[in-house]
Amino acid sequence: MNNSVADLLARYTRAINSGDPQAANLIDSYNTLRLADAALDKQSLNRSVPDHPLQVVVIGPTQAGKSTLCNLLLDTNAAGISALAGYTVHAQGFATNVDDAQLTSLTELMLPLIRVHSSELSAENLQHYLLETVQAGQNSLIDQGVVWDSPDFDSIESSGYRGAVLQSVAMADVLVLMVSKDKYADKSVWDMLRLVRRLGKPLFVCINKLDEKDRQTVVDSFQRRHNEQFGTTNDADVPDIIALPFVRNDATDNTDHAINIDADTRNALRALLQRHASETDRSGQNLHINQFIEDHWPEWMAPIELESDAQNSWQHAVDTAIADAKDRYATRYLNNPQKYDTFNKAIAELLTLLEIPGLAGTLVATRNLVTWPARKLFGIGKSMTQRIAEPADQELEVLDLILEQTLTSLQGHILVQLQETQDTQAFWSSMQKAITEQKLDIRERYTQRASEVQKEFEPKIEAAAQQLYGQLQSQPALLNTLRAARVSTDAAAVVLAVKSGGLAAADLIIAPAMLSVTTLLTESALGQYMERSKNQLKSEQQALIDSALLEKELGNRLSSLSANLNNDQLLLAGHDPLPEPSRNNSLS
Repeated sequence: MNNSVADLLARYTRAINSGDPQAANLIDSYNTLRLADAALDKQSLNRSVPDHPLQVVVIGPTQAGKSTLCNLLLDTNAAGISALAGYTVHAQGFATNVDDAQLTSLTELMLPLIRVHSSELSAENLQHYLLETVQAGQNSLIDQGVVWDSPDFDSIESSGYRGAVLQSVAMADVLVLMVSKDKYADKSVWDMLRLVRRLGKPLFVCINKLDEKDRQTVVDSFQRRHNEQFGTTNDADVPDIIALPFVRNDATDNTDHAINIDADTRNALRALLQRHASETDRSGQNLHINQFIEDHWPEWMAPIELESDAQNSWQHAVDTAIADAKDRYATRYLNNPQKYDTFNKAIAELLTLLEIPGLAGTLVATRNLVTWPARKLFGIGKSMTQRIAEPADQELEVLDLILEQTLTSLQGHILVQLQETQDTQAFWSSMQKAITEQKLDIRERYTQRASEVQKEFEPKIEAAAQQLYGQLQSQPALLNTLRAARVSTDAAAVVLAVKSGGLAAADLIIAPAMLSVTTLLTESALGQYMERSKNQLKSEQQALIDSALLEKELGNRLSSLSANLNNDQLLLAGHDPLPEPSRNNSLS
């Protein structure tokens, strides 16, 4: 489970730090993730150093008196106090009756925050924290342990140091929520209480700045609000509450330098601390942490699932586009008599197999002008007449058109998604950028692969010619007729080839030699066999283009775009798959 949370946190951290305004929607989930990650680190510390010092953490909103309470608990003036809201912006730990060596185990728990000396704390660097030993006074309420003064969690600038608050909460063995009569009803207070109470840590509430006449009214109001917020009816479910009045140094000083409590209140506070410390169950925290993670997992995964849905939408669009590309290839090339030339090449190859005894030597110099491979025909024709352009390849022209239509279709899909979906704008914007940047490379690799696939299919064409010739050999009369037809037409075919500078394979059918051969074959007993051979060749060519070019080259390349997006805001794309959380992986 800790690995899953750490992986999720890393993704969220990249997204938050990406600078994209939409990343602000992830802040709440990011904070609960940080708390979960820190809580798991605390449990790891509980296992590795089970006797580490007691950690008492004071949390609260601005001007609640947190620093004052820390000083009261230790009977020192270690914690800085100011009338300015947001004065405490670093986590500050003060240890009493604890050797500094015992504090080293806490440094790893506070990462990525860095421990520094008090003189190095600066409001400009919120990645530091203080942890030092202090000499507690004779009226200290903590015999041994560390008291943490945490930053305010409700100030305007609190987002910058929220991590220190969450790290402090996770560090705690005992939590003290410090509020004032002016702040206890604030939404930020109840949001924080709702968050930390689910960790199952011992917790009590101090309400500060109370006049005696308001004391019971405020305490009763806090209890009622607690029951309303958490759906409880029993006051026993409300955390222990202790009311603390305050005094000022003089009539002109507005700084809360001290909390004036009588002996009974002091003893009650001491007893409350001791009781909650005794209730600390470090080994039993896993149950609460696991539940916290499981409760928040759907929330954390929601934006990732949206990205996953977007990836699935892209994959569906690619699958549809590739299916359409296959249909276009069959319609516009294989089943188009004006374009389809593969079987003509097989017939042209058959001409070379119709050797006529005594005439082979005479025809050897001209045969390649009208026979397969067509590239030889083109090459010889071009070398004889440099002014004539090489004939176009009908199949490659169709395949190139199919590519353009496929890319246009997918770019249209992206534009529609950008207009209709708000939650996945980052994904579709990245897809738009990716397909634009990689379009040229996609086209070049596709074109190169199309030519390679053509060459891979040449043995199939030659095999078809061989099969036709084999069938002719079983019919000597027809074979002799074809040979005779070839003798009478070779000269005319050569003249036509030379004049045209090379015949395209689709045009071979109009050459006299080809016309005679195909007419005789079609009208002979081999007509049906020739049709089957032609259909078989089409089927094999369709299968090869579909698999090798459209699926493996174009389809796979387009599919991979969504998994390799270069955008730190994305939580799923470009990263390894997320493991599911499992109790078997927890630290329990």
